Amino acid sequence: MGKLGTDNSPKLKEDGEESDGEYTFESASCFTLELNEQGEPSSSQGVGQDSLPMPDGHVRDEEVPMNNRESTVSLVENSSDDIEVLRNSFLPSLSMRGEDEPNFPNSSNPDGLAVATAVASDDEPDYVFQAVEYDPDAKPPLHKNRRFRVYTYFALFLIFIVFVLVVVYITSMTKEAEVKDNIIRLTSQPTPKATSPPTTFREAQGLIEQLQDGVLLRNENFEDMQVTDPRVMALDWILHEDEQRLVSDSINLYQRYGLAVLAYAMDSKAWFNCGNPGENFTETSCSIYSSVMNQTVDYGVWLSGESECDWFGVKCSGDGIVRSVTLINNNLVGVLPHELTALRFLQMLALAGNCIYGTIPEEIGQLDHLLSLELHENGLSGVMPSTIYQLEKLQLLNLAKQYGVDRVCQQSNGTKIYTNYKHGGFVREFNVGLTGKLGSEVGKWKSMKGMYLSENSFTGEIAEDIGNLRYLTFFHVNDNFIEGNLPASITKLRNLRHLQFHDNFLYTSLPEGIGNMKDLERLSVNGNSMFGKLPEGMYELKKLKSLFLHDTAEANSPWLINDQEGFSGSLSSSVGRLKDLEYLLLNNNPITGEIPSDLGNCTKLKVLRLHRTELKGSMPREVCMLRDKDLNNENGVGVLYADCRPNNRTEEPRVQCDCCTDCCDYTTNVCVQDD
Repeated sequence: MGKLGTDNSPKLKEDGEESDGEYTFESASCFTLELNEQGEPSSSQGVGQDSLPMPDGHVRDEEVPMNNRESTVSLVENSSDDIEVLRNSFLPSLSMRGEDEPNFPNSSNPDGLAVATAVASDDEPDYVFQAVEYDPDAKPPLHKNRRFRVYTYFALFLIFIVFVLVVVYITSMTKEAEVKDNIIRLTSQPTPKATSPPTTFREAQGLIEQLQDGVLLRNENFEDMQVTDPRVMALDWILHEDEQRLVSDSINLYQRYGLAVLAYAMDSKAWFNCGNPGENFTETSCSIYSSVMNQTVDYGVWLSGESECDWFGVKCSGDGIVRSVTLINNNLVGVLPHELTALRFLQMLALAGNCIYGTIPEEIGQLDHLLSLELHENGLSGVMPSTIYQLEKLQLLNLAKQYGVDRVCQQSNGTKIYTNYKHGGFVREFNVGLTGKLGSEVGKWKSMKGMYLSENSFTGEIAEDIGNLRYLTFFHVNDNFIEGNLPASITKLRNLRHLQFHDNFLYTSLPEGIGNMKDLERLSVNGNSMFGKLPEGMYELKKLKSLFLHDTAEANSPWLINDQEGFSGSLSSSVGRLKDLEYLLLNNNPITGEIPSDLGNCTKLKVLRLHRTELKGSMPREVCMLRDKDLNNENGVGVLYADCRPNNRTEEPRVQCDCCTDCCDYTTNVCVQDD
């Protein structure tokens, strides 16, 4: 029986040592082979030592002294057949390359057992395995030590974290260290121009140049501006006060700067709501009651560190772009800055009811996304810029009431502004509002729905191109100096609901096609030099609520043009079709005939004035019955007027009326309350 070490490598004696005629192997566990009586390997052999019997005179591995640590390969039985069987089963485990098996000598020891014979030094076997001697003190290389590798990886990870933290710290310190060492010499008195501020990191990155090239217009630059210029003040805020710390490539740089310019130009410290950022810009929020929402809403204060989209009156789209600025009745005091063009995607600008004086900047035409422009009830003057016609997307234009607005506002420094004078009173000249003409360019506003230009000083005739504004719904040009005829093309405006031309210098009649304006609810041409008969088509306006045709026969210059002024003819019985009519004013016209009883079908009438006309006869009972409905006395104001007072104090009244609230003397033009 033989034993093999786990590496199956025979260990040869060192050179110079005598061979004892045996092969020795390192052994930790052994392989055991047993032959049966027929000389064949036993089928019941196990893989462990304990399962195999040992011949007499031989001991198991565990019986061999440990300091020897060698095993002797023994072959069981003396038979050559048995040796051959062992050879055939054992040698293949030693052959590695499939070469011819080595010469296995056939020798015996005195006990009759065959033993392995040492190979002579002059014999060279085909291949000999090298046995490795086990060293109990040996250790694996350091790089193969698992614990060492874990510690190494952990140390490298810590080094990486420290490196990242150092880089982040250095980067943040570089950005925060904005102010470089500069020597600023104080001047004994304020300089007319802004003293150069300390150079900052953002300045070095081109922020000033970016704003100067992208926002300032008219070939302007910051160096030529006064220190009190709103644009310089806004720049200083962006550089030194704004908590947003914007840089030259910030997406919202232009719009935030543009709003800051508006705040300084309109003296935000004087605003009623959300305009004062407090000392050192400490205020950030304000609360305003919303009548629409019926609750108090929180907003950001202008010039605070909050996002400009959260400032009071500012609305942005989902991408953070300013779309609307609404600051109505908020005591804005100042001149409109042309840097509003920095709000390039602005769709709504509503600054009505404030103390804005000066002119509308020509650059307004660059806001080509503008849908609504509301600057009414301020103190603007000068010519309406022609560039405003470039706003082809405009749907609402309200520049009304710049003339005759008597409002006094006070700036934060105590200076008072008077809107009824030019430039807020700095020029002691009466403000007549905006001037200009509604020429052919008006036809560019093809999306226009509401045009309010009343109470200004527009002159000239209205171009026929007005008929191209097919979406126009409200057209107010009253209280101007409009001349000539009422454009015939105006009857093409089928969506028009309000047509107000009163108190101008028109010399015209109502067009026959007026009946095509089926949606018309309010028609006022009073205070002009109108003439001609009331067109029959007018009675087709079944949605009409207010019809103001009075005072078209003025007796004094400059209104008087000729003796034929005023609407003539009679009041048709078709007037009864106007069942929604609430206000009918025909006074001071040479209308003749009798008052039709069909007028009683206008059951919603609130005010009816028929005095100073050529109407005669009696007030129809159907009309008097309206006094029991809406045609009654409210708050002491007369609602039913007629020439029911003795004419010239001595003659019979022109109209017999026992239900009128006020009776008038046609000749003396004196009306006395009679109810």
